[in-house]
Amino acid sequence: MPKRTGLDAFFAPDSVAVVGATPNELKGGHSIIANMLESFAGPVYPVNPGRDEILGVKCYPSVRELAGKVDMAIVFVPAASVPEVLEDCAAAGVKAAVLESGGFAEVGEEGKRIDAACREIADRTGLRLWGPNCTGLVNTDPFIFTPFMRAPNAHERLKPGTLGIIAQSGMLAAGFMLQYVISGYFTVSKACAIGNKIDVNEVEVLQYMAADPKTRAVVAYLESIVDGPAFLEVTREMAGRKPLVVLKGGRYEESAKAALSHTASLAGSDEVVDGALRQAGVIRVDDFQELMNLGKAFSIHPEPFRLSSPTGDGVAVITVTGGGGVVLTDLLRSSGLQVPALERRTLDALRRDVFPDWMAPSNPVDIWPAIEQNGLTAFGDSIKAVLADDRVDGVILLPFASRILDFFPFEDIGEAVRASGKPVVSWMFGDSRYFDTLEERMREFRIPVYNDLHSCVLVLKSYLNFSRQARSKSD
Repeated sequence: MPKRTGLDAFFAPDSVAVVGATPNELKGGHSIIANMLESFAGPVYPVNPGRDEILGVKCYPSVRELAGKVDMAIVFVPAASVPEVLEDCAAAGVKAAVLESGGFAEVGEEGKRIDAACREIADRTGLRLWGPNCTGLVNTDPFIFTPFMRAPNAHERLKPGTLGIIAQSGMLAAGFMLQYVISGYFTVSKACAIGNKIDVNEVEVLQYMAADPKTRAVVAYLESIVDGPAFLEVTREMAGRKPLVVLKGGRYEESAKAALSHTASLAGSDEVVDGALRQAGVIRVDDFQELMNLGKAFSIHPEPFRLSSPTGDGVAVITVTGGGGVVLTDLLRSSGLQVPALERRTLDALRRDVFPDWMAPSNPVDIWPAIEQNGLTAFGDSIKAVLADDRVDGVILLPFASRILDFFPFEDIGEAVRASGKPVVSWMFGDSRYFDTLEERMREFRIPVYNDLHSCVLVLKSYLNFSRQARSKSD
C-alpha cells in the first residue's frame, strides 16, 4: 500500500492547484482562486480546460500538466467529475486534495458510488483526501484559506491565534470564520471543515491539533465520531493540557436523521457519547453560541489557572448592582459552583479599605455604595482583596458601561488578576455605546466579557473545570 502523508500536506503545502477555477465572480471556484492568489505565499495554478488564463494567471487544462509542481489541489467541480480529477492528481504526484464539491454519499446511491470510487483511488495511490462537501481549511501560520466564499485580504484580517476549530458542517465552519474570526471575536490557529470524511476525519485532525504547538485550545462541532476509542484516547491525553469544547449534534432521533441526510454519518447513542466525553475531560455544550463563547474564552486564556480552594469551585461576585448579584448567585449555584462566605481577613480588608461604615461586606460584593463614597478605586481595591481569598477560585465582575469608563481602574484590575493567577470574567450592561470600550480594555488583561450572565457562568465554570483537570494531572 502506498505511504500516506500526514496533514502537513494540507496545512503547509508549498504549492496549490485550484481545479474548477473560474473568472465568473458568482461561482465558488472564482472565490477560491481569488483568495489563494491574493493570500497564499507559494505558486497557485488555476485548472480549467475551458480557460487559457484566470485573473491574469496561466490556466491549465488538467492537473497532469503540472506533474511534480503541486503539493495540494483544491477541487471544486461537479461530483461526477471528481474521480477523474483525483486520478490526474495522483498521476501528477499531488500529495493531498481538498474536495469542496457536494453530491456524494449524502445524496443517494449515485453519490455513494462516487464516494466509493474516491476512496478506492485514495487507498490505491496514497493521495490524501479532505472532505467532500466542505469548505476545507484555514491555517493562519503559514497562511492558507481554502473556503469557497470570497474573503478579500483574508491574510491581513485573520491574525494568527491559538484556537483550533473543527466543524463537520462546511458552511458552519465558514460562518464561524466570517462571523467571529474576521470580526475579531477571537483569533485562530487553524479552522477545519471536515465534511463527509472520506479520508481525513475528526480524530486525525484532533491528533494534529493536540500535537500542534500553535494550537492551545480546540472547539469542535461534530455530527458523528467515526472511531470512538481513538477519539477518546486523544481527548484523555489533552485533558488538563489543552481545553477541548465539543458541540455534538444528533442527540435525538429527529436530529440524528438530519445529520444522516446532511453528511451521510450516523450519530451514536447520546447517553453513551455524553458519558464518555465527560469522563475524558471534554467540555460539552448545547448550542453554537456556547461553543463560540468558550472559543473566545480559551483563545484569550488557554492555560489552566491557579486554584486556591480544595474543591476548586469557589466564586466571588463583585457587582455594582445588588439585583445582578442575586441573579448571578442563583445561576452559579444551579450550575454546581459555590458562592462561599469570604474569609475574615478579606472581609476586614473590604471593611477597612472599601466599604462605608454603615455597610457590611459579603459575597456577592456589592460595591456601588463604596463607589459613591470613594470613587472607582473601590473596584480595584475590592478585586485585589477578593482574589487574595483562599476560598475564591474565580471572580465574575459586574461593572456598569458608561462614560465613567474613562476613569475606570483597568490597570489596577488587570494587575490584580495577573498577580493572582485566577480566572476573572466580566458581564457588560448599561450604555451599549461603551460596550466595545469595556471589552477591548478587559481583553488587554485576558478578561473575557459577555453581555449575558449565563455565558459568564458557563465560561467561568469551564475555566475552573479545565484547571481542576490540570491540577489533578499534576498531583
